[in-house]
Amino acid sequence: MDADELVICPGCRRLSGEALELRTLERTGDLLACACGRRYPIVGGVPLLLQDPTGYLQSEALAVVERDLAPEVAALLAVGPDDHGYTRLLDHLSVYLDAHWGDRADPPPDGPAAGGAAALIERVAERSRAGVRRAVELGCSAGRFVAELARGAEHVVGVDLQFAAVRRARRLLAGERVAYNRRIVGAHYRAAHAAAGDLAVPEERATLLCSDALDPPLVPGAFDRVVALNLIDSVARPRTLFAVLDGLCAPGGEILVASPYAWASATLDDGERIGGADPAAAVRAHFESRYAVEDEAEIPWTLRREARVAVAYTCHYLRLRKR
Repeated sequence: MDADELVICPGCRRLSGEALELRTLERTGDLLACACGRRYPIVGGVPLLLQDPTGYLQSEALAVVERDLAPEVAALLAVGPDDHGYTRLLDHLSVYLDAHWGDRADPPPDGPAAGGAAALIERVAERSRAGVRRAVELGCSAGRFVAELARGAEHVVGVDLQFAAVRRARRLLAGERVAYNRRIVGAHYRAAHAAAGDLAVPEERATLLCSDALDPPLVPGAFDRVVALNLIDSVARPRTLFAVLDGLCAPGGEILVASPYAWASATLDDGERIGGADPAAAVRAHFESRYAVEDEAEIPWTLRREARVAVAYTCHYLRLRKR
């Protein structure tokens, strides 16, 4: 199966009897077109592939049309509450570009976020030494783990719903030096730059999509390594995510998941929280009927928020082999 045949139209796939009907897409300029008549835009090299692209654009148009701005200009536009609009977007990019690429950023991140994502990056890099044909990461954000997975895969697909992060991931993987605004305190920022360097991945070996991790436009069973890091507690329906991971994983393939299980009512209902006081045990038990647990660990993960503020997590990590 070629890379172009991995991505399908999310709008017209359906069950016909016991068979799943899928259509691949044809690129014409900055559009992907399906024989069903649906068309999807490609912006900054990133296709927006969603069942309801209009609804997404109504809520996320800012992320699609925003551009790189100098820190002093960004500060003037970052008005209103911290959790709305452009301020929220700037904060998201500052946090996750530092988390993913801080060890390759100039200047390096300051403040108390020592370690950052280093332990989880090393775990994925180590696993990538065992080569596979195809890998996919759901919730790829700024793209560091896509780059690490590409070291041990012929082709990697990264999926994330936050377009602004995926657009920068696309540029970083292409070998560009990417500027971003690192938050210092409040609406004050300092210019930073990140570059993938030797982790750059040729475009023909890495596909990045702005899509829903709970409904990825990908051929089922096509991936030998399926990854979802710190995503379980960031989606509205974690059990649906588990079904998606299982559906994408080829027989004999592996799943890598990690999460601090930092449930938040802004993301999901109380009824969707898994496992009560021991979510790690519940998640492990969920998979054990169909998967062998090959590795399990507690891994630190620190996110820098501002120059004097960081949030430290411990992530429960599982590597699972499909029986």
